Amino acid sequence: MADSKKEKSEETAKEAKKEAEKGYEQLIDRLKEERQQVRKEMDRDYKRARGYVRSHPEEGVLIAFAGGVALGLLLGRLSR
Repeated sequence: MADSKKEKSEETAKEAKKEAEKGYEQLIDRLKEERQQVRKEMDRDYKRARGYVRSHPEEGVLIAFAGGVALGLLLGRLSR
């Protein structure tokens, strides 16, 4: 009788492990899909930004310069 209870508990543990693995596999698949969507969005945004900078080079340089100055000031104040 003790053996049958032990076997049932082992089977239950194995089933629980299989269910957990199935859940993890579904989660991994969902995360892979999300990663692909984010990658597509980032590629699309990068292409848009690159196109904008190519069509407006002066503004792109000005924005980069202003960002660099702002970052330099911020880092300068934080290092004091």
